[in-house]
Amino acid sequence: MGQNHPLQSCSRRTKGGSVMDANYMTLAVFALICLLLLTLPFIPAFREWRYPSDVAALPVSANYTSDIEHFSRRLNADVAAKLGRGPATGFEDFEFVDFPVESMQWQKAHKRLIAQQSIDTQASIKTASQLYVDGDLKSGVDSAFSSLYATGDVALGSDSAIRDWAHANGVLRIGDNGTALRRVSAGIAIEIGREVWFERLQAPTLSFGLQPRQPWQPGQVVQTPASYADLPNAVRQTNSLYLVRGDCALPSGKIYQGSLVVTGFLTVGQDTTVIGDIKARFGASIARRASVEGAITCEKRIYVFKDARAFGPIVSESDVLIGTRAVIGLPDAMTTVTANNIIIEEGATVHGAVWAHEIGMVKAE
Repeated sequence: MGQNHPLQSCSRRTKGGSVMDANYMTLAVFALICLLLLTLPFIPAFREWRYPSDVAALPVSANYTSDIEHFSRRLNADVAAKLGRGPATGFEDFEFVDFPVESMQWQKAHKRLIAQQSIDTQASIKTASQLYVDGDLKSGVDSAFSSLYATGDVALGSDSAIRDWAHANGVLRIGDNGTALRRVSAGIAIEIGREVWFERLQAPTLSFGLQPRQPWQPGQVVQTPASYADLPNAVRQTNSLYLVRGDCALPSGKIYQGSLVVTGFLTVGQDTTVIGDIKARFGASIARRASVEGAITCEKRIYVFKDARAFGPIVSESDVLIGTRAVIGLPDAMTTVTANNIIIEEGATVHGAVWAHEIGMVKAE
């Protein structure tokens, strides 16, 4: 009485072993499923490694490169490959422009376009396709281009637009009331008319306004040497650097050597020359016929009045206004003007690049 029968004990052991086997089987299946799930994300990478399919270069938007000539170099390389003048790029799919161009159906082009000779027409050209011109391009009023490259000069009539980028190996000219969005560059010069809106321009010479203006030549006014140490609230920082707390005004007809930092607003007087860099927190005004042979940096607005000169760069976190016949940079020492908004009067000249992060415009004097 009270003792288990041997057959009953054996039965219980057999039942317990079956339960444990079932648990092990469940755990094994669960582990296998987890392993498969962990492996799945690596299968596409393994397949791409064994059998590459995505070997093409990724497209780069015009908004995401700081290299102003990036797209023109890419298009030039693709055209060279198409015409058998360079190595293959994988992007040689083009159509050819029909001549005479007046009969060309520009709007029906679905591929990038190649013109194997110069284009000279008074007609309006409007195309959403990238255009490569082996030679010069001249078009009439109200022309519009998405992207444009010319091995020679480009001359667009008034009210014309560049919506993405453009480059000319020679001179690029845009008539009055035009639009030059994104990046526009040239190997020799860019000339843009009044009321032209722009974002980023780069060339050895940028001429604003299509009527040439003879800039004022320095050296026509007698100047006397002066020292920053004589300015109110001036503090000497180094042998060539002074700090002025608050606003500061440099008198007219002086020459200052060295750099200057101003915590307020800085005024460089008429006919005064600063041989050095200037930095002002609340803005700067470069008066008529004044010259800054160095950089100008401000948090606020910078005024460069007519006939003034600056070696540059000119950098503002706000606005830059440049007057007629003002000259920024030198032909052999190009520089940069950059600000949120840039307004330039016709007759001004910049050697280098002008970059308006928001709005750039050429206005009448």
